[in-house]
Amino acid sequence: MRFTVHALALLVLFSMVAPIGADEVEPEIYVNTLVDLGNAFGEDGLPLVNTFRRGDSHFDAMRLTLFADVVFSRRLSLFNQIIIAPTTRASVASFLRVYLRYSALVDERGELHLEAGKLPTSFGAFSPRAYSHRNALISIPLMYHYYTSLRSNQLPSGNADLLSHRGQGNGSEFSGFSGGGSTSQFNGLPTIYDPCWDTGVRAIGSIWRLEYMAALTQGTLSDPKQNGGDNNEGKQLTGRLGLILLPGVVVGASYAQGAYLDPAVTSVLPTGDDLEDFKQTVFGLDLELGYRHLRIHAEAVFNRWDSPTILNGSGNREALRNVAYYVEAKYTLGPGFYLAGRFDEVRFGDIQDAQGSLTPWDNPVRRAEVGLGYVFRDGVTGKLVRQDFWEKDLNGTGTYSRLGFFGAQLSLY
Repeated sequence: MRFTVHALALLVLFSMVAPIGADEVEPEIYVNTLVDLGNAFGEDGLPLVNTFRRGDSHFDAMRLTLFADVVFSRRLSLFNQIIIAPTTRASVASFLRVYLRYSALVDERGELHLEAGKLPTSFGAFSPRAYSHRNALISIPLMYHYYTSLRSNQLPSGNADLLSHRGQGNGSEFSGFSGGGSTSQFNGLPTIYDPCWDTGVRAIGSIWRLEYMAALTQGTLSDPKQNGGDNNEGKQLTGRLGLILLPGVVVGASYAQGAYLDPAVTSVLPTGDDLEDFKQTVFGLDLELGYRHLRIHAEAVFNRWDSPTILNGSGNREALRNVAYYVEAKYTLGPGFYLAGRFDEVRFGDIQDAQGSLTPWDNPVRRAEVGLGYVFRDGVTGKLVRQDFWEKDLNGTGTYSRLGFFGAQLSLY
């Protein structure tokens, strides 16, 4: 029997709407805007690594986010937002985010909110800080958008085929796997793709010093299903627990697992295998430290994609693994001014090459971004940053190449 999250979403929505009568008030609408004015300049210009699937980036000359939240009652709210980016090549639906929240419990014992719709990323701690007025820098961490060379809609024929495509995460660079599947030149799979939200249901809240969220969604962290459909019969289960150790000190742990392959590869799967047999599994750790004028955020993820065609030296199937992390700091210098910096990296696990040696299955990458920010007034922040990106070419010289540029952004909320 085919199961979709839509059926569960309808049940959750019904449970949300049913209690309105006992708590009926006049609905109120809250409208707000977030305007980002940006520019990239100097040296190598804007590297492609900063561009999302839709063709936009946080360094665009203009990005507009419209918020229109509807509060139906003390317990029921509808959150609506849409991103308008002139550089995009995607449809309006790709930028529309709508979800309904029912607050089942909000008192001194804790909080419990039930949500259904297109949900924010229910993993890690960065998603709430992805908006420009909350982000001390301009870009977002590599783990939340960087494209690996792996695809969901094409299969490499084997280890050598995958290794020959290292560094071809962007669709414009990809020459295609020989194992079969779709002919579309989609971008590779990122570890987590936060710019697009997934469709599903979730519970989010807190008990004492414990924060929690758990979600059931159509897609996976690397391939969220923003328009509600799905590409296989598997669902993703995601969750995070956070503990407030002290004021300003929070530690968290996240987990996610879901089937990631696309029906385009069904005909080229080995006999007896199903799409749902191959999953993405991710573990994550996050840390927040705040003391006086200093705030530090750090995250690390340990990711694995099950693969039907990658083998180890014994001829058994080998999962494709990668590790990603970032460390970010912000220091307030004085009234309005702050310094910020982030260093992040994505490393890939080893598989066996044609000579029997172990080698990473994709090119390791790292990035550093440092900047100066000034808060003109509440909701108006200017940023000037320097970003450098390094990629190790394992199919060529074996050395790191560097791309660097300057960027500026004015955020108005």
